[in-house]
Amino acid sequence: MFVSRCSDAFRSSACLAVTIVLLASTVTSAAPFVPARDAHCVAFSTDGSLVATGISGLSNEEFPPRPHPNPRKCGVVQVWSIESGKRIRRFETFGDLTQVAFSADNQFVATSRLFVTADKLQLNEVRVWDIETGKPAFIFDRCHAFSFSPHGNAIAVASQLRCVVYDLSSGAKLKQFPGVAGALSLRYAPDGERLLGVVATDYGFEMRLCDVADPAIQMSASPQDEPFYTATFSPDGTLVASGHSNGSVLLWDTNSLTPLRRLQTGGRGLQHPFFSPDGSMLGTGDQTNGDVLFWDLISGKEIARYTFEKGAFHTYRVRKPEDRIVPERDPARFVFSPDGQSFLSAPHGGILRQVATGQDTRRFGD
Repeated sequence: MFVSRCSDAFRSSACLAVTIVLLASTVTSAAPFVPARDAHCVAFSTDGSLVATGISGLSNEEFPPRPHPNPRKCGVVQVWSIESGKRIRRFETFGDLTQVAFSADNQFVATSRLFVTADKLQLNEVRVWDIETGKPAFIFDRCHAFSFSPHGNAIAVASQLRCVVYDLSSGAKLKQFPGVAGALSLRYAPDGERLLGVVATDYGFEMRLCDVADPAIQMSASPQDEPFYTATFSPDGTLVASGHSNGSVLLWDTNSLTPLRRLQTGGRGLQHPFFSPDGSMLGTGDQTNGDVLFWDLISGKEIARYTFEKGAFHTYRVRKPEDRIVPERDPARFVFSPDGQSFLSAPHGGILRQVATGQDTRRFGD
């Protein structure tokens, strides 16, 4: 795992050259008009004033790779004002974007990217931008998953072999978490005291929960035979929801990581669960068609179900039929607003829709 802080001097001319190319690819000015494309990941800032959308895209098929020169084909990460609906920042990228998120203080926005060259060179990346300046703050090369700490100025980042927590002020390594090294996804608990990872093992795919104060594995859930990529905490930290194929969602007790309930959406695709801010509802988004379903967590009953025109999305990486682990097929495409009244879904660049009525209140175009 290699992290570069943009204000530091680099130690080799080769590294400097690659960094110049990367920085040159960041664009904050307005792009030519392009038709609205489905976002692959969306997020709200913690105060609810901003929205981030991430749209996957192609590279220029050269080395070192850069965003595709055609705005219709390149990847884009954008930050929007909720109040005005105007775009504040725009960054060009490439590859399959699996997550976009704001730091707890709303200073940074980060995204994770999966990408492989024609020569099979893995160039996954977690990149962190400073929203005020529009410049990259950190670049975590060969990393594929991250989670901002809800308290404190830190970010947990996973590569194929490690999981490291970095200080966002200095870039210093704070701690390693061997229990969730190589995790397919990471998530801090709401209190910031635990770190959850979905890990592929020889026995299947399992959740592992680590104590932030003590990086040793705190506990592991029973392995699942089929791959899954999303596990998220309820706001009070007592439940974990994991999304699975064939319309299945599992609810787990956080203290023991034992399953409590299975919800069946009736959908065909991987499910992406997301809790309401007050913890009363669980939303599940179907990654095959974009359908979103809401459950009452007390009664277990379905509250509402909404569909989206052209809710499906496509990935850019070409996989072999025998490839089992395909995290780009489960990006973070669905999220509740901080007030719990609306939810954001990725079709057409990002649609903000009321939970109670299903009415569209705003769309965020490319």
